[in-house]
Formats: sequence, C-alpha cells, structure tokens
Amino acid sequence: MSQLAQHAVSERNIPDPALRARIVAGERISASEALLLFQHWPLHDLGALAFARKRALHGDVATFIVNKQVNPTNICVHSCKFCEFAAKPGDAHAYVLEEDDIIASLADPDLAEVHIVGGLWKTWNFERALGLVRRIRATYPALWIKAFTAVEIDFFAKCTKQTWQQVLAQLRDAGMDGLPGGGAEVLSERVHQELYKDKMGPDKYVAVHEAAHEMGITTNCTLLFGHIETDEELVDHLIQLRASQDRTLAHGTGFEAFIPLAFQPGETGIRTSLISPMHCLRVIAVARLVLDNIPHIKAYWPTLQMETAVAALTFGADDLDGTIEQERIMHLAGSGAGRGLNVELMFRLIRDAGQVPMRRSGRFDRLMEPAKAAVAAAMVPSPAAPKDFVATSALEADLAAV
Repeated sequence: MSQLAQHAVSERNIPDPALRARIVAGERISASEALLLFQHWPLHDLGALAFARKRALHGDVATFIVNKQVNPTNICVHSCKFCEFAAKPGDAHAYVLEEDDIIASLADPDLAEVHIVGGLWKTWNFERALGLVRRIRATYPALWIKAFTAVEIDFFAKCTKQTWQQVLAQLRDAGMDGLPGGGAEVLSERVHQELYKDKMGPDKYVAVHEAAHEMGITTNCTLLFGHIETDEELVDHLIQLRASQDRTLAHGTGFEAFIPLAFQPGETGIRTSLISPMHCLRVIAVARLVLDNIPHIKAYWPTLQMETAVAALTFGADDLDGTIEQERIMHLAGSGAGRGLNVELMFRLIRDAGQVPMRRSGRFDRLMEPAKAAVAAAMVPSPAAPKDFVATSALEADLAAV
C-alpha cells in the first residue's frame, strides 16, 4: 500500500469500530453489516480485513489450475437479455462442436481439469452429454471433469422426464466429478423477471445445488454483478449462498468455491461500460467476509480484467482460476478473453500480487509444498504479457483517489 493510501485510511474514521473488531475476531456478520461494508467502508481497510481472512484460511499461497473450457454449442432455447454467447439456428456465430474434436482438444499432459458448459439445445441432449463425459473419463482417467450448470441439469431432467437426482447420478456414474456454478446470475426474483425470466430462477438454482450436495457432489457458485442489481440484492445473494451452505454441510458436501463474474455489457444495451475496478474489489472483499463457510473465492480474470483480478488476490481471493486455453462465453460478450494464459504467466501474475503461486487440482489440492512452490516461482522468468493484456493506470488511479 502506498503512503498516500495509508494516509487516506488513517485519516478516515471507521464507520463501526466494534464491527471491525468482530470481523478481526472471525465472527459471522449479518446482511445489514455486509451492506455497511459494501457501501461505506474505506476500501483499503475493507481489503485488509478480507486479506487477513484469506491468509487465515490459506496462508500466503494463491492457486491456479491448468484447465480448459469446453462449450459444446452456443445454440440455446433461452434468450437471456444479458447473454451474447447464445445463438439461434442460422445465426452467423452459431456453432456445434463434435465429440471427436472435443476429445482431441484435451490431449495435453499438463491438463488437470475440463470445464463443460454450453447452450440448451436438442442437438446436445442428455444422452449426448452423458456420452461425452463417459468418453472423456475413458480417454483421460485422471482428468477432473466439472460439467454442466444447474440450468443444464434442470434442462436435461425436463427433457428426459427424470428428477435432478436421477440426472446427477447418471452423470456421476459416467465420470463427472463436480458441477460448475454458472446460472446463478443474481438470486433475486426481480432480476430474474427482468433479465432471464424464461430460465430457471433463484429457488431452483439453489435447490439443484443442494440436491448435488446431498449426493456428495461438490459444486461451485457464482454471482453475475454489475448490471441492474441493487446493493441490497447483491448482499442478499451472498447471504442466500451462505444459508444454503449451512444447510447442506451438515449432511453432505457443499460449495467449494465462489466466483464473482463482472457483467460484460457488449451490445446488450443494459449498460454502456464495465463496472469499475473498485466495485469489483468491494464485491470480492465482502464476499470473503460474508461467505465464512465457503473455502475458496476465485478472481476470475476473463471478467474482472487482468489487473483487477491480480489486485483481487490482496482483497480476499485465493485463486486465479486457470489457464482456460479458450473462453467463448465472455469473449462473445466482448471481454477480450478469447485465449488463455500459460503457466509461466500465471506464476508471474500471482507473484506480482505478493503471493506464493501454486498449481492445484480440481479438488483444490495443492500440487506442490509451499516452500517448493516459492522456490519454483522465483525461478520462473517473467514472460512478456499476452497480446490482449493492455496495461492501464485505471486501477492505480482509482485506488489513489480513495
């Protein structure tokens, strides 16, 4: 932290010193307290509180995974107002991938995880999805398969006239290890009706994940923020996820990670610009303090933008997600995240955040002891930034103004 930033924090009164003391002590905070943190707390102190919580949980390590995202098709029956990934048959950007090509694309000996999520369409029905999981498991026995959002599970169940549990059981038996967290958007019925009313709503999203947890299947959870949600709805989203985790951890598994996704405006007309880096950092920090029962907070660089994602590692996030290789969903929304990152750059970015970089598995198992990882990180040269990584002073300017 710069001297200017330290001075700014020291001269500003903390809104509620007693609340700060409770947070330092590790106590659970309420929705109203979380809203106070989000709206009125000095940003640097908020970050310091969240970073301290992160260090208590994970030390000075920040992780990443060598992964690949597979989006079998973008043709979708839904027309969510915020989504520029989805297409209708005949659209210029519509596509369907074939299984042989998907299998061949995973032939990387360093690959630890495949993340499968796509549009809802009859050409990629449940039997085909099930077959893909079986083929991946047979071809790559050690690969962690994170496949199909709650929205897709619900779609498969409806199309096959089965329960969520029946669909999940078949996917698990075929080799699926866990569910991604996409489809939560904001757990608000108002936002649901305004932006994605023909898709499953908040209650079903939570219920599908709880069904998976009760079956011993771990999942992730997400938040799409920076569009029409209110601060109160954002905080309530976090509280709902925490309450769900409380319910299922008592007799099952739960959410392994929370991933805040910054909305990419593209050509949606919902808003004209990206949400600010400061806002993103507030979301990360408050999430870390509210979600005291969810182990990991990801800084998902394709939506946060690279500089903000790196900064988020000092605001409560402990994971930079992965190399990804190719990201279609946010790329089609104009995020510029069309290609992935290499391992060397992931090491460099985490090291630049003052953290010890470490590769992980899909289960979040660390693949190297911290001391060895620190030595390895120090030996990694700092490569040139990727072509689409444009350094700006926007974040520094925002923080200096705090």
